[in-house]
Amino acid sequence: MVNPWALAIPLILIAIVAYRWFKRERHSGEAVLVAHTLPGRVLPRYRARIRQLRIATFGSFVLLAAVAVSSAVMVARPHTVETRAEELASRDIVLCLDVSGSVIGFDSEVMKAFASMVDEFQGERVALVIWNSNSQVVFPLTDDYDLVKERLNEGAEALETDGYSDYPTNPQEFYDFTAGTFLESTGGASLVGDGLANCVMQFDMPEEERARTIILATDNEVSTPEVQIYSLSEAVEMAAEQSIVIHGMYIETYYGSVNYESQEMRDEIEGAGGYYFVAGDEEAASQLLDEIESQQAEDLESDPVTILVDTPGAWPIIAAVGIGILVVVGWRYRI
Repeated sequence: MVNPWALAIPLILIAIVAYRWFKRERHSGEAVLVAHTLPGRVLPRYRARIRQLRIATFGSFVLLAAVAVSSAVMVARPHTVETRAEELASRDIVLCLDVSGSVIGFDSEVMKAFASMVDEFQGERVALVIWNSNSQVVFPLTDDYDLVKERLNEGAEALETDGYSDYPTNPQEFYDFTAGTFLESTGGASLVGDGLANCVMQFDMPEEERARTIILATDNEVSTPEVQIYSLSEAVEMAAEQSIVIHGMYIETYYGSVNYESQEMRDEIEGAGGYYFVAGDEEAASQLLDEIESQQAEDLESDPVTILVDTPGAWPIIAAVGIGILVVVGWRYRI
C-alpha cells in the first residue's frame, strides 16, 4: 500500500467509540419521571418499534465502521507492482510464413508456439502474412490478442499434417485458409522474395519509434525465380532501409543437407543483422521461437519501468453501498 498509515485512523476511531460506549453511565443527570407510561411500554407495537430502533442503531454503527474502513483502505491505495520493458512492449512483429506444400507442417507448429506466447505480450502488435506464389494478409498489425490467438489457432489446425507427409490433415480447412496464396498465372511457387517484400510492407506508423521485426519461415526453394518481382536479396535490403530486422527459420526438407538455398538465406539474414536458425523437424518451431524471443529481449534490453497499478478491489463498492444504506436508515428511523 502507498499510504498504510491511513488504516490506523478508522481503527483508532472505532476503538474510542467502543470504549466510550461500554464505559458510559447508564443514567446521567437527574432522572425525569413520567407517569402512566407502563401500559404503553408493554404494548407489542411499542416493543417491536424499540427492537427495530435498536437493530437500526447497531446496524448503522456497523455500516459506519465498514464505510470508515473502506475509505481508509482506498486512501491507503492498495496496489500491485508491474515491471515492464518499454522497448519490448513497443515491438511490431510480422509472422511471414511460406505455405507451400513442403513446409506447412512446420508452419502449423510455428503458429501454435506463437499463439502460446501472445498471453505474455503487453502492447506488442502482431501481424500474420502467408504466401506461396502470392501473398495474403491473414490479419494486419494489431494488439487485439484474442483475434491473434483465434486466427493463429485456426491456421495451426488448417496447416496440420500427420507428420509423415506434406498432405494436410484437414484439406478443406487448408484450402480455405490458404486461399489466394497460389496463382497458376504467375508460373512460380514459393516466391520468397515477393513474400518477404509483402511482409515488409505491413509496417505502418513510420514516424513512431517502434522495434520492427519479421520472423520468416521458409525452405527458400523458389520455383521459377525469374517471375519474382523482388529477389530475396532485394527484399532484405528493402527491410534494412526501414530499420526492420529479419529473423529467419530455414526449414530443412532434406534433413542434414547444407545446400545453396540454406546458405543463401543464412548469408542474407545474418548479413542484415538478423538471427538465422535451421529447423530439422516440426518440433523445433517452439524452441526456435523461444530462442528468437530471448535473444531479441537481450538486444532490446533497457531499464525496466516499474509501474504502480491501483487495485482497490471491492472497497469502493462497499463504501458506496454502506453510505447509501446509512442515508436510508437514518431517514427512516431519524437516527
